[in-house]
Amino acid sequence: MNERHEADPGMIYLDHAATAHPRHPGVPEAMAAAIEIAGSVGRGSHGGARGATAIVGSCRERLADLFGVSDPSRMVLFPSSTLALSTILADLGARSPAESVIWIGPLEHNAVWRPAVRAFGEERVRLLPAGPSGRIDLEGLEALDPGSAAGVVLQHASNVNGVIQPIAEVGAWAARAGLPLVVDGAQAAGLVPTSLERIPALAAYTMAGHKYLGGGPGVGVCWLAEGFEPSPLWIGGNGIDSDQARIPERAPGRYESGTPNLPGIAGLERALAHFDAHPVADRFAHLNAVRREWRAALEAIPGLELVGETGEEEARSPVLAVRIPGLDPTEVAGVLDARAGVRCRSGLHCAPLAHRHFDTLAGGGTLRIAPGEETSPEERRRVVALLAEIAAG
Repeated sequence: MNERHEADPGMIYLDHAATAHPRHPGVPEAMAAAIEIAGSVGRGSHGGARGATAIVGSCRERLADLFGVSDPSRMVLFPSSTLALSTILADLGARSPAESVIWIGPLEHNAVWRPAVRAFGEERVRLLPAGPSGRIDLEGLEALDPGSAAGVVLQHASNVNGVIQPIAEVGAWAARAGLPLVVDGAQAAGLVPTSLERIPALAAYTMAGHKYLGGGPGVGVCWLAEGFEPSPLWIGGNGIDSDQARIPERAPGRYESGTPNLPGIAGLERALAHFDAHPVADRFAHLNAVRREWRAALEAIPGLELVGETGEEEARSPVLAVRIPGLDPTEVAGVLDARAGVRCRSGLHCAPLAHRHFDTLAGGGTLRIAPGEETSPEERRRVVALLAEIAAG
């Protein structure tokens, strides 16, 4: 478990799917120390440059260790997971025939859907078959014709209802079809135990440093499989092969042009150290238990609907989608904040495809409750009691 941090005593934070709060121990201090370093990554051989470069190297090594990766240089540090996905989808579109399609999951975030539409056109973006919860229908995959596809892109864990996709099984299908698999791991990295090199057909896995990895904003991570070198969206100086007109052919230098966000990377490096004594598997088991407690309490409220639930006990990330018929989710969120300092997300959660799947798009989406390790049973009771009061009118 995370150690308790000083926080607003009047706040109940239920927005962990958006960003971690508090960050893992030592993150703010590491970020503050990094901004005082007199040097930049790869820019010179003086002490400051060496110190900055060492932080970046340590961050890559910790990421490789956490995700079962043999070569830390395949861990590329982007300004965000979104930019990594945009880079990959633009490359898949550019290298594919004009009639090719891209298969994506039915619950995808706009970080996948929008660049997919830009790269392929909306009519060539196809949704993978799925059940009511949005979980991929593995039998349905076998009925698809992969002949004209450029690849498969799938969110590992949903930011709307927490469903976890069977990426290894989907990867096995993609491998048989000869397609690269790209996984958006923003909602799973640091939460769902994952060994990247064991997933069939996996070409890339993107992560958000500020979510369950516990770091600060401004750093996204993208693992690229050996041999997968998409064309970068931007190029420039990176302190490597500066006499050449062309950028490096391989990661990480191929994708890290410009001055890196050293404070953000230093914060992520410190956040990753937290997992040395707090295994991801233990965290996942604990937060699954937390989610089950929240689901049971919410299901008991008359007039309240849980969206995207099937009644099954499959593991999910600690995210629940709630609706009270007749009330705008944004209004409900406003009441919770005003009356009890509850901070949770309402609306479409940048995932209109998910709300289309759950038939909540026209109704303004849902209220998203995303508890964390610091969320206490007493806080849960307070929020549930207030929701029951709101639902009762």
